[in-house]
Amino acid sequence: MDMVEKQRIHALFTAKDYMELYRTQKPTVDLMLGIKEQWEFEDFLVEEGYFEEAPFWLYYSVVQGDFLEIGGYEEDVTEQVAAFLQGKLPKADFQSIAVHLQGIYVDIDERDNLEEKIEFCNQCLAGAGYSIQLERDDTYCTWDYFLSVQHT
Repeated sequence: MDMVEKQRIHALFTAKDYMELYRTQKPTVDLMLGIKEQWEFEDFLVEEGYFEEAPFWLYYSVVQGDFLEIGGYEEDVTEQVAAFLQGKLPKADFQSIAVHLQGIYVDIDERDNLEEKIEFCNQCLAGAGYSIQLERDDTYCTWDYFLSVQHT
C-alpha cells in the first residue's frame, strides 16, 4: 500500500469528506457496503451519518489483492482459500499445508471450520517464516472474514 495514498485516505476520513472518499475509492466502498451506485452511498450517509475507517482498510486490502474476503454464509470455500494461499506462499510452503485445505466451510449459523483449518496451516508454517492471518468484521455486513499471508 502506497503510504502517500494511505495518508490521503486517512485525511479524508479525518475531514469526514466521505463523498470525496467515495469518488476516489469507489470499488472499496462499493464492496464494503454491497452497493453499486453513488446514490446508494448518499442514502447510506443520510441514514448512518458517518463512515467507519477501520473496516475500510480491510476491504481496501481486498481490492488491492492483499486480502481474501470470505462472506459469513459462503459454505464451501475450499477452492478460493486454496487458490489465494497458493498465490501468496512459496510452492514448498503451500504444499506443506495443502492437506489441511480440504473441506473448508463457512456458515456462521451452522458449521464453520475456517479458523480451525487456518490454525492447522499455521502450525505447519511455524518454521517457514509465514503465517496466515484471519480477521473478522461485522460493521456493515452480517459477517466477513479476511484472510492474508504475513511474512514473519
